[in-house]
Amino acid sequence: MARRRRPAAEWAALIDEWQDSGLSLTDFCERRGLNPGTMRGWIYKRGHRRAIDQARREAHAARVLDETAPEPTFLPVRLTEPLPVATAAPGIEVVLGPTRRIAVAPGFDPETLRRVVAVLEGRPC
Repeated sequence: MARRRRPAAEWAALIDEWQDSGLSLTDFCERRGLNPGTMRGWIYKRGHRRAIDQARREAHAARVLDETAPEPTFLPVRLTEPLPVATAAPGIEVVLGPTRRIAVAPGFDPETLRRVVAVLEGRPC
């Protein structure tokens, strides 16, 4: 059977479970099908302890973020009839040829209109 590499976060959870179980390390490992020597390494080796501490910090940070995230809220929506189209002043319509027309409403931006005409005529803006 192939051995599986467990990430530090999984070892952290196993160590916490062992400490809460009240069992000896050997008994806990036997019940869980773990190698006691490997588990001792994760408990006592400095590099492994650092990895476990880091995994615990990351897990804690993830929990804090989850707890502070706002609950999604749904707001009631009411559908209405579309608003009537305003029949204010018609503005102007510029005809640039048989296929080019520009309709300009009152209050238009003159610079934008100049740029649109330049593009349609093939000039740089």
